[in-house]
Amino acid sequence: MTQAQADASLCGMIPEETEPRFFAQHLCAYEFARPHLLGKRVLEVGFGEGYGSHWMADLAREVVGIDIVAGNVPRAQARYQRPNLQFRHMDATALDFPSGSFDVVCSFQVIEHVPEPQLLAYLREIFRVLTPQGVFCVSTLNLANSMKPGRPYQKLIYHEKEFTGPELDALLRQVFPSVDMRGLFLSPMQRVVQRFKRWGLHRLGPPQWNPIARAYHQASTRDFVVRPCVTRSSLDLFALCRKA
Repeated sequence: MTQAQADASLCGMIPEETEPRFFAQHLCAYEFARPHLLGKRVLEVGFGEGYGSHWMADLAREVVGIDIVAGNVPRAQARYQRPNLQFRHMDATALDFPSGSFDVVCSFQVIEHVPEPQLLAYLREIFRVLTPQGVFCVSTLNLANSMKPGRPYQKLIYHEKEFTGPELDALLRQVFPSVDMRGLFLSPMQRVVQRFKRWGLHRLGPPQWNPIARAYHQASTRDFVVRPCVTRSSLDLFALCRKA
């Protein structure tokens, strides 16, 4: 595990300590995977705090969450318990599962933490443990959206490699024959809220009476839209990859 990966464990997202809209943005990846989960054997690579694996276990036949940070396992086990859910300490570049073990593999906001020389090993292991008809759901931030015109940009210190849409697509296609790229966008209403928030209108009066503050702090996955395109405005990059 690199120092950046170790540092990332300190930045795990805890739902009740995260701004609602930012947390809702992360939940969108799980909603993206929802149609593929019902009754399936699912592996989550990089479960972090564990809320996502727990959410998927409500739909899937079985969910196994793995994480490279050993301390995440007892924390997740103490907080999230289901009979069809288990958490294990494991390196994604050397998965301790037989080939064809899972119908679905999910890895959300994780690929940017994988050291660049290990990216193909990470993807090939995921490919190996999928069934022949299996699918891989992956998400990451959109570097093109993070880089603002005319401003210097430096990636987060605990990120190893960040991707534009074409970069992620090209990497995934080195391993998967079928890659369906999508972009995550704010809904029209949340775009308006974001603009008013930039103008400082969310600070006017008590937050409970301010419609801009309420809309921002009560955001849910319904305030985002997944589209079959990737542009600079895409907040995150989603991809559905198939072995077949």
